[in-house]
Amino acid sequence: MASPTTPQHGRHGAIYRLRPNGFIGSGINDVTWGTAFSGADSSFFEVEIDAEAIPDTFRWRQDGGAYTDTVAITGAAQALADGQTVTFAATTGHTLLDEWTVSNLKAEPCTEAGATAQITDATKRILNPNHKPVFTDDGGEHVLSINYTTGMAYFSNNVGTVTVEGNLGAIEASGLEKVGYLTNWSFNVSLDLADASYMGQAWKNNVPGQAGATGSAETLFIGSDSFLDGITTKELFFLQLFNYDPDQDQTGDHFNAWVWFNGLSVNAPVGDVVKEGIDFTMDGMPSFTANV
Repeated sequence: MASPTTPQHGRHGAIYRLRPNGFIGSGINDVTWGTAFSGADSSFFEVEIDAEAIPDTFRWRQDGGAYTDTVAITGAAQALADGQTVTFAATTGHTLLDEWTVSNLKAEPCTEAGATAQITDATKRILNPNHKPVFTDDGGEHVLSINYTTGMAYFSNNVGTVTVEGNLGAIEASGLEKVGYLTNWSFNVSLDLADASYMGQAWKNNVPGQAGATGSAETLFIGSDSFLDGITTKELFFLQLFNYDPDQDQTGDHFNAWVWFNGLSVNAPVGDVVKEGIDFTMDGMPSFTANV
């Protein structure tokens, strides 16, 4: 019997897995996306199996436009548009309607404010931590850090016009798969400090270093998924951690974070719900979204 999948009110959260290759389906996932996209503007592609045959065929489209149908799979890199290619490792054995998506950033505009810049298009703000895009300021300021959950970059000084580029750099909503829920989560943020005091001072002086965060949670998983695989294959997961959600509809105050799961514990007391506890370490900076 599958584990419960309905989140509880309170300190609950949702767990999303980054779909490998943007894959949605039940068959084999053997696609490799090319990284030579050369379009003038950001663009996303969808590829879908439209016939199980010898060889299988697929259809594809760009930016939600019309499909090009019944393209025979060759096993080699096959051109779609604007330099984007897709390669299937096998020519047969795919499942009808299985789908893959990819999103590329090219000269993507940002909204600037002082020494920060955020991708203007809200649908492109979740960035791929495995293919990190590049923020560029036309005034030459250097990027100090990037928040991959909000699409925001922090620069060394006030910026002018900022754009973002990166093949495979953005994640479409379909590129994240909800695979479970968290309960009773917590995380701690710490800042490394170096003691810069000298003899005779009454109070210590410190030089700040790097910040980081670690956390843990009890979890209620969808029964078909196991996070043992996520740990052993070193996958990044996307968490939404809710600490105030008065409408109980997952639109309340919450933190977003890319994390590594680095600990897993399982317990199953008689008469209780099976729980799998996890420990996680955040990759980069978390972000906060207020209740709406």
